[in-house]
Amino acid sequence: MKKYLFLLLILISVSSVFSQTSDKQPNFIIIFTDDQGYEDLSCFGSKNLKTPNIDKMADEGVKLTSFYVASSVCSPSRAALLTGRMPKRVGVPRVLFPKKNEKGLPSEEITIAELLKEKNYATALVGKWHLGHDKKYLPLNQGFDSYFGIPYSNNMSIASGIDISPNVVLNDGYTLEKMHSDISRVEVESKKGPKNALKNKPPLMRGNEIVEYPTNQTTLTERYTNEAVSFIQKNKEKPFFLYLAHSFPHVPIFVGDKFKGSSGTTPYYDAVQEIDWSVGEVFKALKENGLDENMIVIFTSDNGPNSHGSAKPLKGRKFDTYEGGQRVPAIFWAPNKIKQGIVSDEIVSSLDIFPTIAKYAGISMPKGRVFDGYDISKLLKGKSKKSPRKEMYFYSSNSTKIDGVRVGDWKYVINGYRKTSWRKLTKEDTKIKLFNLKENKSEAENVIELNYKKAKKLLKRMNYFDAELEKDIL
Repeated sequence: MKKYLFLLLILISVSSVFSQTSDKQPNFIIIFTDDQGYEDLSCFGSKNLKTPNIDKMADEGVKLTSFYVASSVCSPSRAALLTGRMPKRVGVPRVLFPKKNEKGLPSEEITIAELLKEKNYATALVGKWHLGHDKKYLPLNQGFDSYFGIPYSNNMSIASGIDISPNVVLNDGYTLEKMHSDISRVEVESKKGPKNALKNKPPLMRGNEIVEYPTNQTTLTERYTNEAVSFIQKNKEKPFFLYLAHSFPHVPIFVGDKFKGSSGTTPYYDAVQEIDWSVGEVFKALKENGLDENMIVIFTSDNGPNSHGSAKPLKGRKFDTYEGGQRVPAIFWAPNKIKQGIVSDEIVSSLDIFPTIAKYAGISMPKGRVFDGYDISKLLKGKSKKSPRKEMYFYSSNSTKIDGVRVGDWKYVINGYRKTSWRKLTKEDTKIKLFNLKENKSEAENVIELNYKKAKKLLKRMNYFDAELEKDIL
């Protein structure tokens, strides 16, 4: 009798511990790279590098092979990720620049960080922001408790209106006088257009202040990683949300000394391998602090690759509305919360991250606004093989009009490539196209002549949605 009573007490004790663990709020980490292509991980087929830590995530989690961001360029993509709403709907339809009176993500919008504040989450952004550099738009006014990183892309420079720390670190022989000279120069030249502005000298910020200029970009990935690990350690006793937004492999590409030449191919792939090391360090910190059993970690990229990366077997890249512009690698990792080892080709978007996090955190979706994301938790848990998302809309880099739509296996495209100084569009490029992505993933065969009714139906849906977006904005 005593033996059975002893076993019963053990079972009750174990059950109590398990209950406490399962009732604890999950922690969330989003790792967001910059300009990384669909193919640019070894688990997505690349032969140019090795990414063992990210590959392990894929083996133990859910790998999504039809995952889309909401834009083929960074600012709109980041706005959609953090709000679950289309870029045009939240007033960020284009890339933002470090110029005077530049706008940003409106304070009325609700970010993932602000959503999680309802359950008292600690929140941090480490890395690239690019949703407005004026103080009212910066991360500390968008739900983040702390911010360490650069305010926009690493090929940009300092902007006027940002507070400067009295202890600012000046590199490359800079003085405060020279720093202020750069600020004045950017303010004058940015009026002529972003191409004329000073480049490749972004400021490094902590909170709302510039703490280093120009940023030592060679050590940036390492410093982001150290900051992320420190945040994890400091908040191991409470629920947290970490948004780790790497600045690379955006150009100009910088790599830490330990990773120069590590891929044996190009600096682009060296930079991705350093990011893979960073992922490994984050996971090591989770395990060492006993947090790895109550985590949801998401890895993806903000848009397709720059000219140094690869979106194969997809067509197009950054700036484009072909698949390579908005279809990116994506992995969800969450022990005990998702089904492990799944590879899904269902349509999923970065827009879906907001409502999915809300579901896992036990928070109701905010009222009084339209959301463009879907809760995909059932797909992640293996309770459904189908995604609730059946459609995806496409924008070229500077367009405020929808240029394409995918519904199921069918995709309709008005402008696949963006016209640039280095790309002259041919007559074939400007044709309206229809693709069956199940049969032709690389968008090589335009089948519109055989499917005019299908094309007309998709165009009608696209125009209707665009009109609805305009109503919501007004």
